[in-house]
Amino acid sequence: MDSFKKLFSYYLIFLLILIIYFLSAVNNSTVNNSMAEWVINYQGGFTRRGFLGEIVFQISQVFDFQLRKIFLILQIFIYIFYFYFIYKLFSKIKYNFVFALAIFSPLFFIFSLSELEALGRKDILMFLVFILNFLIYDKFRNININYFYFLFTFPIVFLTHEIYIIYTPYFLFFFIILEKEFSYKSISKIVFSIIYILIFLILITSNEYDQENLKLLCKKLLQKSGETCGLAPLSMIIDINSYQSELDWKTTHIIRYFFIFLIGFSALIFILFFSKINEEKTNVITNKINLKIIFLVSISPSILPFLTAVDSGRYMSMAYTFPCILYFGLLRLNRISFDYDQVNILISGSILKIKKFKILLLILLCFSWTPKAVYHEDIGSFPLYRTIIKTKNFIEGIKSLGVN
Repeated sequence: MDSFKKLFSYYLIFLLILIIYFLSAVNNSTVNNSMAEWVINYQGGFTRRGFLGEIVFQISQVFDFQLRKIFLILQIFIYIFYFYFIYKLFSKIKYNFVFALAIFSPLFFIFSLSELEALGRKDILMFLVFILNFLIYDKFRNININYFYFLFTFPIVFLTHEIYIIYTPYFLFFFIILEKEFSYKSISKIVFSIIYILIFLILITSNEYDQENLKLLCKKLLQKSGETCGLAPLSMIIDINSYQSELDWKTTHIIRYFFIFLIGFSALIFILFFSKINEEKTNVITNKINLKIIFLVSISPSILPFLTAVDSGRYMSMAYTFPCILYFGLLRLNRISFDYDQVNILISGSILKIKKFKILLLILLCFSWTPKAVYHEDIGSFPLYRTIIKTKNFIEGIKSLGVN
């Protein structure tokens, strides 16, 4: 276990160094879609995805600091905290080989580095907020603190990227499972949380934002920060039908993503079949719910983005990251019990009892492939190796980092 923790920490540090390198290298790029997404703000009026963008914009104006540099600093710190919290979450979980297969899945924290198109996107903020939720409970053991944490962070994340609404069921199941007993008070807190979510959803869906608002936003960005809008702000005036018109899923694409799901989720699915709710630590209502049903219901809304957007690789990664954090977070909090003995018996009775076959399976499932950013692109191979090779192509980007 200690050797795994040490190797895991070295691996995370190595990935973090690469992430900081690539974030810095593309910071000044005019085709940086991540940056175009972050700079959305309220200078053209209230709109979706503009909350953090407006805060950073105001900071850049007050301190006369380059807007892109502030976003770069923000992105780097988000990744540092995210990787640190990943290590904190998994460091106290008893090791098992199938856990390694789930943790190192190419759909988890390695994805944004494998596909640089996804690097630095707002998705990482959602992951950070969710994983910190479990560590907060682990430290204070007071569910009310988590409710306040959710009420505080939800509008920040949701008003920064509205897709967060799709992943709120994971928070709700967290509350349902962690409540010690189901009483009028506990039910009221969950109902209030749902109403709170709906209020912000109505706020976003009822807001009108047109071409004139977008022009004003782009004008002020250019005048005050020297930034052009890029493609991302156009999403403020595009409806769902326009997004869907870009899609053309063919049979080959569907088959490919079926296997991406099957292989990418395989270890987590296997783990769920050998896990159950810890009845001694949860409430009467939760004890009556099958653990697999909880995860199935939670993940179901994750299908929606595949019907409305082309960057399906990101959404597959998001669809995996949330249930993965939920499972291991609940395992760490002892709300889920895993049958270590039965799984170890299965492993010892198969070819996986031989170390070299374990390593081979780990490489094949976790390090030999990755989904591409867009649904019609083929699967990538050996992503970590190719990422390292690409570093030399971004040296000029690093050199331009100091240019204002």
